[in-house]
Amino acid sequence: MLTERYDLDSLRAHLLPTAEWQPFPRARQREAWEGLLHSPLNKQRYAYVVGQAEALLEQAQSGGLWPSLPATLYMEFARNGNRNRFEEPYFQRRQNLATLVLAECLEYQGRFLDETANGIWAITEEATWCISAHAERTAGDVLPRQDRQSVDLFACETAMVLAEAYYLLADELMALSPALCARLLGEIERRIIEPVEQRDDFFWLAGRNNWSPWCASNVTGAAMLVLEDMERLARLTHKMMAVVDRFISQYGPDGGCDEGPGYWGVAAGAMLLFLETLYSRSNGRLSVYDDPLIANMGRFIVNVHLAGPWFVNFADAAARIDPRRAVVYRYGERVGDQSMCDLALLSARNWDAEGEVSLLFNSHHTGADLGQRLRDLWWVPADAQPQPLQQDTSAWLPDLQVLVARESQIPEQGLILAAKGGHNAENHNHNDIGQFIVFLDGQPGIIDIGVETYSRKTFSPQRYDIWCIRSAGHNVPLVNGVEQAAGREYAAGEVRFQRDGNVQRLAMQLAGAYPPEAGLTDLRRVFTFDGDASAISVEDTFQRVDGPTEIVVPLYAVYEVEQLGPGLLAIGCSPRRLLVRYDPATVQVTIETVELTDNRLRGSWGDRLQRITCTYRQEGKQGSYRLVFEPEA
Repeated sequence: MLTERYDLDSLRAHLLPTAEWQPFPRARQREAWEGLLHSPLNKQRYAYVVGQAEALLEQAQSGGLWPSLPATLYMEFARNGNRNRFEEPYFQRRQNLATLVLAECLEYQGRFLDETANGIWAITEEATWCISAHAERTAGDVLPRQDRQSVDLFACETAMVLAEAYYLLADELMALSPALCARLLGEIERRIIEPVEQRDDFFWLAGRNNWSPWCASNVTGAAMLVLEDMERLARLTHKMMAVVDRFISQYGPDGGCDEGPGYWGVAAGAMLLFLETLYSRSNGRLSVYDDPLIANMGRFIVNVHLAGPWFVNFADAAARIDPRRAVVYRYGERVGDQSMCDLALLSARNWDAEGEVSLLFNSHHTGADLGQRLRDLWWVPADAQPQPLQQDTSAWLPDLQVLVARESQIPEQGLILAAKGGHNAENHNHNDIGQFIVFLDGQPGIIDIGVETYSRKTFSPQRYDIWCIRSAGHNVPLVNGVEQAAGREYAAGEVRFQRDGNVQRLAMQLAGAYPPEAGLTDLRRVFTFDGDASAISVEDTFQRVDGPTEIVVPLYAVYEVEQLGPGLLAIGCSPRRLLVRYDPATVQVTIETVELTDNRLRGSWGDRLQRITCTYRQEGKQGSYRLVFEPEA
């Protein structure tokens, strides 16, 4: 898409010289920075950020501001699979730097420059900017190779945060120490720009997943901030355009992101940052915002929003996410989608259109705080007011094979069904073909658990031993103890979506998702969403080569589950409970509590879940059963 429209000569002609490009005002441009303070919200943000930075100065007195990153901490991933104990101080360094730089830009009294210099010095001293889970190692070695640069997500992100710090405070840092500036610029070039210019063996260059736009946006952004040689810049940018093209080519026309909404911000959202850098650096001459696929890739984040902080969390995604507000807002502006802008503004107000904007800047567990805070300040008008979000009652993504069906356009009213087909080699895949989620009045009824905190096991051959990634952690059928298998060949077949007025029906063949030992010749799952009757039914019909047959479908709920009578359960949603109906003559149900110990899962669900195990037994080789979900009268 990009390279077809714009060749290398187009870049040479349209890219502004580095000195003429201004993505954000520099710290010395006091009229712009002080102009922010005309907004009461930004006055509060000023006090908040400066207060944070003052606390960091106090912390520096005890020597704890730039936490140590010893070799033994890096080794832990190779030794025991733990990556968090290294990542937490690694990211904290970058977040502290972001706070100090932004505080200096806002206050501009020089109070935070020395500690900014300490942060730059500490980060440029690191043996590698690549985190321990991504490092290039020699076999048997617990530390990264030192003869080759590992250019991963967070090495690229580190280059960007240092380049942004230099861009904003170049005059002030140069007055403090030209040697410090030379070190910063030299390390960005040595660790990131030169390897990406010279090598073609980084896997993310192939465009297969979020790594590609995430890396490409940061490599290009950093290069545009620090490179003076326009020919080098044009060539590197064109190489990164091809990477983003390959990423875009992985998407179907519906724009669906198989990595889920939790990764959207660093998939299509990272692509937006790349496109915005091109657009800004060329005064709008380099743009593909008019392409329908680009708009659909953006709107995905609205399509999979359920209610409040809740999103459809198929794949490795948390159920509660905080969208990258400025990215969503700017994306909506560029493609003319007001619902994206409203989603961003509502999330900033804790999903209350009349609520106050949170003073906490939209931040994530990465080192990109500085860029995120800058975009929050400069891309989203401080006085922008959201409109109540109106959702389509049917969002069918045929390429992704995901349906979100709603009883009402108002997210907090009525039933919502989210269901998926797809295949079992998707990005961040779970073996979950046929998985579904049910919400009632904005509250989770039947959930997708999500994924635990990442460890070495998550991205290893043992991935599908993890309870919430394997089939048994989802509400797909377990056939005589046999689960779905991983691989592109294990896929939904005969997927059909129909809508007749307020009745929506999604049918799919699940037999192809299972290995031969399941003995299936047919396993059809049909979802029926009846908006007139306010009911959702899930019906499975199967045939096997022989009997007997036992099929187990586990349902997971957040709220307490009560057995009201034979064939009737109530899940404690509020203000109305969600009822679950089944035939007690053919389906036996047990209810048990599942304690959660993982912090990532507890962040979505709290300390425990309820597991409803539905078991269907049949002496023969064929049969069917149905579950119905409806609100309590």
